[in-house]
Amino acid sequence: MTVKSLLNSMPGATPHRFSYKTLKVATRGFTQKLGSGGFGSVYAGVLANGTRLAVKALETGGGHGGHKQFVAEVVSLGSISHVNIVRLCGYCVHGSSRLLVYEHVANGSLDQWLFDSGKRSLSWESRWKIALGTARGLAYLHEECRDPIMHLDIKPQNILLDEDFTAKVSDFGMSKLLTSKDITQVVTGVRGTPGYLAPEWLLNSIATKKCDVYSCGMVLLELISGRRNIQPGKLASSGNALDWFFPMWAVNEFKAGRLLDIVDEKVRCVEILPLVETLFKVALWCIQDSPSARPSISRVLQMLDGTCDVPEPPLDFQFYYQQQRAASGNVSVIAPVSLSIEAR
Repeated sequence: MTVKSLLNSMPGATPHRFSYKTLKVATRGFTQKLGSGGFGSVYAGVLANGTRLAVKALETGGGHGGHKQFVAEVVSLGSISHVNIVRLCGYCVHGSSRLLVYEHVANGSLDQWLFDSGKRSLSWESRWKIALGTARGLAYLHEECRDPIMHLDIKPQNILLDEDFTAKVSDFGMSKLLTSKDITQVVTGVRGTPGYLAPEWLLNSIATKKCDVYSCGMVLLELISGRRNIQPGKLASSGNALDWFFPMWAVNEFKAGRLLDIVDEKVRCVEILPLVETLFKVALWCIQDSPSARPSISRVLQMLDGTCDVPEPPLDFQFYYQQQRAASGNVSVIAPVSLSIEAR
């Protein structure tokens, strides 16, 4: 089924189909690059009427995988309108080219603000706002859409920030639509970013909405600390997981009564400690090993906005992460590695 026929079968407004020429002119021949990744590249664009856009050119390689990602994103975002979800303005199919056109989001992605030393630092107030916005966006996808959506790739790179630092969940290339009868889906070929994948997905290829909750919890930890949950450089040089796996170190610090040491030094102060404790405990609930132990994203939102209490989370964890291991020839495989931490 083509993208057009899929969109025509959906209720409500659908994204506009842009001509390739229009987008080529808007992006000055695809020269205004904002960023790139495994998916392809994103370019800044301005339409003739002055509207600013972001144009994502997917790296299809002429294969089915890139087109599948394109269709997933258009269909997922085609009828969605929410302040915490990036707005898909349109798309373009031109030969082998697959282009997605989004609203312009002024402050880029969260990872640039947390991990790029060249950027201004985020205030604690902005971090809290981003945590709430991310949870609201996911709650809309999980519980308010006509057909619930699992995002399956929540990470700082996929959380965009507007001029007021309102969080907008983006990049739906791995998302899955659910029918009312769907509770779980078996997702063949584990993809995603090391450090954000829930154990059940990594180990058994089983995806549920609780996978998004797990990833959200990892993002909450990074908002608190300003540190990536996995430190690749230290991973290669140290056999001690406390040196390179931040969540494990953070849980140990929390149990030792040193919660403030977990906080990003750019915003660290005693005054924010009660809010840090709330955010940290919510994050720990989100990253529980068992999906049944994790709260729904709507409960996460209630704990963050103060409409329900945050109970003490269990502190015994079995963490899993993806590790690249060389196989025969030039092939690499992803192998799950387990790290244990016990309550005491």
